[in-house]
Amino acid sequence: MALACGLLLAGCDAGSAQAGGGQAGSSPGATAAVTSPAAPVIQPGRPGEPNTALTGAAVAPRPSGPVDTDDVRFMQDMIVHHAQAIAMVDLAREHLTDTQVRALAERIADEQGPEISSMASWLRQRGQDVPPQADNPLFGANDHSGHAGTMAGMASPAQLGQLAAARGPAADRLWLRLMTAHHRGALAMVLQQQLTGGDELVTQLGDEIHVTQLSQINHMQQMLRRLA
Repeated sequence: MALACGLLLAGCDAGSAQAGGGQAGSSPGATAAVTSPAAPVIQPGRPGEPNTALTGAAVAPRPSGPVDTDDVRFMQDMIVHHAQAIAMVDLAREHLTDTQVRALAERIADEQGPEISSMASWLRQRGQDVPPQADNPLFGANDHSGHAGTMAGMASPAQLGQLAAARGPAADRLWLRLMTAHHRGALAMVLQQQLTGGDELVTQLGDEIHVTQLSQINHMQQMLRRLA
């Protein structure tokens, strides 16, 4: 999504810069590949000084200045929170019978995976710890008891076990109830970040999560009424 890409801008290679035109010796109309890490970006020098060709990390320096601990905690916790949502989809995907529920489950997994990557990139760029779920959303999928008591909406190990065992329409309804509670927990986390955090990109991501997940909560409530 567009916002996830925005979070990654600070970490992109020089290839994300626009190419200035054809390379010397290339055929007419040829341009430098804008996605190539080797394509240099020219930084004009001061009067009397030569220009400098920048590549790689030199083009995207690490963010400087203090990092708000509330923003860091939000990103770390939301990675774990998103990872459990993906795990809940993985647990139930083969047992969901309603086509709309299955479609929503796949959409949630498809959306939250890239958001996890964006949050992990933000943390790495600032030298912060990244939860292992960033590389493997299913890491510890059946052992979230330590987070269930501190993060709003997290399903307990017992609830995850019930979800894994559910079949048929009962699986559809249980997944919808657990995911609705999970989304509401994410909204509470977003509200807390907006009260105490200070990073503009983190707040923008929180806004995106709020809009998307509030809409999905309304959709899930409609599906629950239909499946009651």
